[in-house]
Amino acid sequence: MSNEIELKFEINNADITALQHYLNQWAHSDELEFAAISQQKRTFSQLTLCNTYYDTADYYLRHHGCGLRVRASNDSTTTHFEITLKRDKKTIAGLHERAEFNVDLLNSEPDLAVLPYSALPDNCDIERLQQDLLPLFSTDFKRQVWLISFASSEIEVALDQGKINSNGKNKIIQEVELELKQGNKQDLLNFALELSRFHLHLFSQSKAARGYFLLENSLHKICQFDLQIHQDLAQLLKFWQQNEEYALEVNNLDLYQQTLNQINYILIDKNLSLEPEFTQWQMAIMTINSVEQFAFSEINTRLKLMLIANLTVN
Repeated sequence: MSNEIELKFEINNADITALQHYLNQWAHSDELEFAAISQQKRTFSQLTLCNTYYDTADYYLRHHGCGLRVRASNDSTTTHFEITLKRDKKTIAGLHERAEFNVDLLNSEPDLAVLPYSALPDNCDIERLQQDLLPLFSTDFKRQVWLISFASSEIEVALDQGKINSNGKNKIIQEVELELKQGNKQDLLNFALELSRFHLHLFSQSKAARGYFLLENSLHKICQFDLQIHQDLAQLLKFWQQNEEYALEVNNLDLYQQTLNQINYILIDKNLSLEPEFTQWQMAIMTINSVEQFAFSEINTRLKLMLIANLTVN
């Protein structure tokens, strides 16, 4: 078992080439630095990943906070199969933490018996669950990976481009994931601040969550404003992220502006150490004319990352 800690972002087509060039340069510098002491390759070839997500007809795993997939990973020469179970998810805006269990498979058939018993829900009837498993949806995408040394940490950056498929429908995957391989969260957040220049939008929905949305033909829900949002920074970030993602999906500029104004009033009262980003963000929200343009803006992403740092690191 590993404890997965990662930041998820969406990225626009126009920014992908510049991001790739930046990461290639960084990884190449790392390769030169580490060549004398290690044969490990710091950048990896592009992979093709085909993933099938499983659950029961009544969503037993989902209702117990678990996600199950089988992945076929193809490089230029081989195909590798792996079963993954993720559980105990904690999400703050685009920062995701969860327990992850990965085991190699001989083929593409999901075999729960290879997973440790502790991975599955308490008192789970494994034989019954195995019989009831159904393939619900799939994700197919190209992945390019860079292993980056930053401060005292190692961070894996993955660029994913492809689709989520369910019942003849699909959603585009165009995202960047930053996973902490070793080190600390502060380095992860600081490196994300470095990448915010490429207009990355923090994203709270995993591929599996979006697969379920597509399967059920449902939309994101609006997060209603209440007193707890004023008192709890984690709830404030949830309110911000959920309404921002809804506004992006339906292109609702009025809701988005209302959400940002409410956030502004709360942050003024909290008197956090967020300068100069907070002042720049306050000036920017006065002239918004596009949900997408502002949601993906550098200053919007930087302020959210700083709030996450206040909540998770301090």
